[in-house]
Amino acid sequence: MFEIDSRSRIPIYEQIKNQLITCIRIGIYKADEQLPSIRSVSLQTGINVNTVKRAFADLEDEGIIYTLVGRGSFVSADAADNTSIARKALRDIEPDLRSLKSKGVTKDSIIELIDEIFKEDNLND
Repeated sequence: MFEIDSRSRIPIYEQIKNQLITCIRIGIYKADEQLPSIRSVSLQTGINVNTVKRAFADLEDEGIIYTLVGRGSFVSADAADNTSIARKALRDIEPDLRSLKSKGVTKDSIIELIDEIFKEDNLND
C-alpha cells in the first residue's frame, strides 16, 4: 500500500502522511475507520517506527486522525469530508508559490505543472 521513495527530497514521514491523506480523500479509509497500526506500517515499509509515529502524530495534530489509547488511530469525521485536508494543503503550498513567484516563475508555468500532476494521478476532481 505504501510506496516510499528513498531518493525523494520529500521526507519519508511526509510521504507516509501524503499517502494516508490520499487514501482518506479517495475513500479507502472512511470517517471513524481504523487505520493500520504504526507498527504494521513500519513493518510493511521497512521504515523506522519513530518515523511512522511522527507521520501519525502530525496527522493527529492537523485533526485528520485521532487516536484512542490502546485501540489505535482512526480517521476523523472532519478529514473524511476533505475540507480540513484541502485547507491544510493550501496553507502548506502558499509559501512555495510565493517563492516561485519571487524567482520569476510565471503563473502559466505553475498552472502547466499543476495540470501535468493532475493528469498523472488521474485526480481531476
